[in-house]
This record gives sequence, C-alpha cells and structure tokens, in this order.
Amino acid sequence: ETFNLYYMESDDDHGVKFREHQFTKIDTIAADESFTQMDLGDRILKLNTEVREVGPVNKKGFYLAFQDVGACVALVSVRVYFKKCPFTVKNLAMFPDTVPMDSQSLVEVRGSCVNNSKEEDPPRMYCSTEGEWLVPIGKCSCNAGYEERGFMCQACRPGFYKAADGNMKCAKCPPH
Repeated sequence: ETFNLYYMESDDDHGVKFREHQFTKIDTIAADESFTQMDLGDRILKLNTEVREVGPVNKKGFYLAFQDVGACVALVSVRVYFKKCPFTVKNLAMFPDTVPMDSQSLVEVRGSCVNNSKEEDPPRMYCSTEGEWLVPIGKCSCNAGYEERGFMCQACRPGFYKAADGNMKCAKCPPH
C-alpha cells in the first residue's frame, strides 16, 4: 500500500500541461498503520503522518505530484510549509527575512546598520535550518548627536548632546 511523491521546480505556471519525465521522485511512501476489517466495520479512522523535504528550491516555485500505484489509501490533507528567520534588529543592525538554503547548513547574513548609525564591526548573523537567528557578530554604533533607544538611534533630546560616534548616552549640555 504505497504511493509515490514527486516534485518539479518551475519559474512558470504550467497549468495542467505536465509530463512525467519533468518530475523528480522524492520518495515512495507507505502507510505506517493499515486498517483491519474490524476498523472498517466500526468506522475507525487511522491517520498516518509523513514528513518529506523538498529542496533546496532554486526557482520561483514548485509543483507536487502524487502517483497512486493501486494503493487503497486516501490523502486526507497535505501541508506545505517552509521555515525562515524573520526580520530582526540586533546590535543596531537590521537582518532581513532569510530562508535557509537546505537542511544541512547555516546561512551567513550580513546586516545593515539602522538609520543614523555606522558599522563598528561588520554585523553578521547565521540563519539556522529551524528558522532561528544564531551567533550575532559585529555591531553598529550611533552617530554623533544620536543615542541608542530601543532598537534605533534617536537624536539627542533638547538640552543634551553627544559629540562623538559610539553607543554612549547623550550628555546634558553645560551651562552657558
């Protein structure tokens, strides 16, 4: 009791004009549990859950194909998803949404400094296959006249100043 799972990457919408040779086989999938006559008589539903990986995908999208080879099975649902590291700001650097390339490696991402700041050390982080950011390296610092508040560099308040670049706080202006 098996069926075959295939995929095909594409940059275009193919509609229904497919040919079997265009697809790459992912796996032959077998049910972990099967029904007995008693299950059928008692209308007991047994669901099998299978997880398969597709990719890395190098085109705009992909098609999935399911080939029934005479199995007495029913596909109740198919869930397609991907994991990504979400946009974040760390050490005054912005890191964009990033999709890991495959299930084996980390993706190094270079961050860009928030407004009114400059690189102190080139900001980098790694996007894991689980969609989590790891190992922040480097940082940005606020320009002169700006201080870090929250995840950004904001101008010193009236009556305060900061003469140099860096992540020190704005100081109260001296009396005249």
